[in-house]
Amino acid sequence: MDEIRGISCEVKNCVYHDKSDCCTAGHITVGNSSATKTSETKCETFECCESCGCR
Repeated sequence: MDEIRGISCEVKNCVYHDKSDCCTAGHITVGNSSATKTSETKCETFECCESCGCR
């Protein structure tokens, strides 16, 4: 899959993470629409990979 240019991802247990810490999702959604600081946001596109054991 192709990376989304400019989007870094360190979440190694996401199906869209690649070995160079890039995101390969076709698009991303970042949520909390009422966030007022960075710690209140999150990637809503996250999907746990098979090898991480969270499925």
